[in-house]
Amino acid sequence: MLSKLGMKQFLLVAILALTLGCSQNPKPIVGAANQFDSDTFLTLVTTDSVIQSTKASLTANQFPANVVTNVRAALNRLIDAYDAADTVYIAYHNAALAGQSTPAQQAAVNQAMGNVQGATTMLVAAKAGQ
Repeated sequence: MLSKLGMKQFLLVAILALTLGCSQNPKPIVGAANQFDSDTFLTLVTTDSVIQSTKASLTANQFPANVVTNVRAALNRLIDAYDAADTVYIAYHNAALAGQSTPAQQAAVNQAMGNVQGATTMLVAAKAGQ
């Protein structure tokens, strides 16, 4: 069984591996307009899983008392970043499926996903007590 710190590091590595691994996948997932659409969707699904598991861990009082406040704050930042990314992703996805996506839409998704990645890193650091 992994220690709490080991589990947190494993989670960060798993998220990064999934994100990087998706970029090397030659075929988009079913329902995606293209590889970018597919990669973004998979990253959002992974992020939602991190959000839900962190919420469950907070509810179950699985964090030391000295990190709970920072974990909650970092989780809220991640939720905000996720919500913003999901909104721009849905607009991009729908346009891409219709063959009408624009470079500006893709750039907005890239920026929003960068914010998600930064917020995820902050959450992992908060869980580690940093």
